Amino acid sequence: MSLLDQTVRHDLGDGEWVELRSLSVGELRRMKADALAVAPLEGEEKVEAQGYELTQTALEKCIVSWSDEAPPTPENIARLPYKMTMKIADAIGLGGEEVPLEDGSASTAT
Repeated sequence: MSLLDQTVRHDLGDGEWVELRSLSVGELRRMKADALAVAPLEGEEKVEAQGYELTQTALEKCIVSWSDEAPPTPENIARLPYKMTMKIADAIGLGGEEVPLEDGSASTAT
C-alpha cells in the first residue's frame, strides 16, 4: 500500500465499521468552493445547504467500504441515518466543530 492509497477502518459501534481514505488539502478546497455554489431548498438556510453538500461530497469521496451489505454508492451514502453520518463526518475531520467556508460562513456539516 502506498502513501496515497492508505485507508483507515473506523469502528462505528454495534459491529458497524467504515473504511475511509483521507482527503487531500486540494480536494477539501475544491469541495468547499463547490459547496458555496449550492442553492438552498425552499425553507432551508444557505449555510445549511452548503454544510449538507460539503458533508455528502466528503463522504462520497472518503468511504472506501463499510460493514453494510449494500455498496457505498452516493445513493446509499445519502440514506445513512443522521447520527451515523455525523460519526463518519467526525472521523473524516468535518464533524464536531464547524467547518469554515470561504465566504466566512460556517458549515454545520449536516
